[in-house]
Amino acid sequence: MKHLLSLTLLLAAVAQAQTVTPPALPQPAIPVSAVTSTVTSAAASARVRAPAGPVVGLVQNGLAIWEGLPYAQPPVGQWRWRAPRPLPAWSAERLALKPGNVCMQPGSYPGQAGRGSEDCLFLNIYAPQNASNLPVMVWIHGGSFRTGAGSDFDPRTLAREQNVVVVMLNYRLGALGFLAAPGLTENGSVGNYGLLDQQLALKWVRENISAFGGDAGNVTAFGESAGGMSICQQLVMPGSRGLFDKAVIQSGPCTDGGITTARDSALSVGTATAKKLGCGGNDAACLRALPANKLSDVTPPNSGTVPFAPLWGDPTLPQNPVTVLSSPQALGVPLLIGSNLNESRAFAAFLGHKTGDVDLLTYLGAAVVLNKWQALNTLFVYSPRTYGSRVLALSAANTDSSFACPTNDIARRRSAFVPVYSYEYRDETVPNKLPPATGITSYGAFHSSEIASIMGASDSVVNYSAFTPQQLALARTMRTYWANFARTGNPNGAGVPVWTPLTAPDFVVQEFRPQRTGPVNDFRKVHQCDVLWK
Repeated sequence: MKHLLSLTLLLAAVAQAQTVTPPALPQPAIPVSAVTSTVTSAAASARVRAPAGPVVGLVQNGLAIWEGLPYAQPPVGQWRWRAPRPLPAWSAERLALKPGNVCMQPGSYPGQAGRGSEDCLFLNIYAPQNASNLPVMVWIHGGSFRTGAGSDFDPRTLAREQNVVVVMLNYRLGALGFLAAPGLTENGSVGNYGLLDQQLALKWVRENISAFGGDAGNVTAFGESAGGMSICQQLVMPGSRGLFDKAVIQSGPCTDGGITTARDSALSVGTATAKKLGCGGNDAACLRALPANKLSDVTPPNSGTVPFAPLWGDPTLPQNPVTVLSSPQALGVPLLIGSNLNESRAFAAFLGHKTGDVDLLTYLGAAVVLNKWQALNTLFVYSPRTYGSRVLALSAANTDSSFACPTNDIARRRSAFVPVYSYEYRDETVPNKLPPATGITSYGAFHSSEIASIMGASDSVVNYSAFTPQQLALARTMRTYWANFARTGNPNGAGVPVWTPLTAPDFVVQEFRPQRTGPVNDFRKVHQCDVLWK
């Protein structure tokens, strides 16, 4: 799985001598409004009494907002690398007026400073004012399981316009969330702490969301990139049963081995990482004594796509998700799943020379590194002459092999067991804030470019405020689909084009373009799925 930073990192390794000024990678959306820590006269207070305890939030522009709610005890000290612990109920009113700490993480691209704290297990809730028994949508953010936060995204338009309750959560990241050193094993389990955080947050939502206006019996988990991959894993984790009722996976392919790793492999990586940090793999005390920022910044020796990937083969995730998702064993909830037409272009932009396209040696070497046994075939099928440049040809191959085809494969497999609605976001003119890169004539519908439409807000890579009337209409259609699905398990409804569920033999995919929203049957042809990526 050559996902997220993989194209950049692998090709950079091939082209070590190349001097490149990297453009900004897709970053999380602009943080939700910074609210002061006291209730001001300009905003009414939103008081609720939840099972967790009494909470005071704010009412702003028709929304009740509670930010910075802890759903677990801080995972610090002796509790580092242990399953999260529920937080005892509190009795005094808790102010929930600004987001809590984000989880400790490095910068998202070279040269960017890290941020965050180990005490980071917080969530934010956005509900229409006076909400009662509304559908609940719980967002799991992306970032290669290494960066990001729930508070990096602004779901206020989604909540207000679609009359849903939206929850944004944090979970532990990187080594702090997924290190699997042998000495950290307890009761047979090791690693996957970030996934366990997500489970506890979902359990907290089940137990408390009614007080905030949500229907505790109608919860949809939705996420993008690593957030979508997380949902794939939650679909097959025993501890997730009963925690959510529907799932939305955006650009989060589930079926490649790089997304989850076998337990033995994860332990080997954990031992090597511990050694790099100056500790033995069995020395839990040494590891727990290390500064959090040192752990946040560490990269395992010979790290792959996801430096610290979730693992399978222990009690938290007993079986390989690839196998379980292709069977009736996975959680039987309706699924909405899709990807973007040009996923890898923003990553490939790192390769652009200041004066021209990727050189021939880099192009050939990258094809081998990225595509291995399919290298010769990809050089033929993904010709620079066809795609306009070498970097665009490499990007197209990576999009198809790492995003489009795996996503469509899992959608088809799950359609044998549950209702599945499959899409592709194809807005090739979405306004972006990415810098120009030689060889990239257009970023097109790049990785994460659909999030602004779902949330209804500009972010650090997509300029929602510059959308055309057609793009605004498409964005509202997409939000309506997502909210309809959260309500009923079916995205169809009044005012939106019919979306046919994915069924054999046609396996029709819904395309989202500003000019057209409707079914297409060209998906696998466009992405070479039945030529190279079976």
